[in-house]
Amino acid sequence: MNDNVTPKGIMVIKRIDRKTGRVLDSETVENTVVNTGKERVAKLLNGESTDVFKYIAIGTDATAVQVTDTALIAENTRALGTTGYVADYKATVTKTFEFLSAYSIVEAGLFDSLTVSGSVMFDRFTFTAKEVDTDTDLEVTITITVS
Repeated sequence: MNDNVTPKGIMVIKRIDRKTGRVLDSETVENTVVNTGKERVAKLLNGESTDVFKYIAIGTDATAVQVTDTALIAENTRALGTTGYVADYKATVTKTFEFLSAYSIVEAGLFDSLTVSGSVMFDRFTFTAKEVDTDTDLEVTITITVS
């Protein structure tokens, strides 16, 4: 019997018109669980850590994801997401970001802390550039499935 436990992530990222609430576009992207994320999951299983992943960060650098990444390449902002358990071994974290200036967002990740220094990254995503500004919000939903 071979019963490997593997966390896998899917991110749905939507640009939303702030005034109307209309979804302008949406993209679904698979993640890369990085080494620090795997280590933290192991520590959570045996109580060596109690810091859970509930903060989403977004950034502006599309450098290819590596399993050795420990942070976003060019983080723009980070915020506490709304967490939940969907069913069928799926945990979700969702955050809608608002902007005061125009940006081209191309990377995101899930973290264990609001503080950048010393935080642990679970996974990292890169995706098609999402142009955002004062009229456009960005909704990020990360779903982690343990299978």
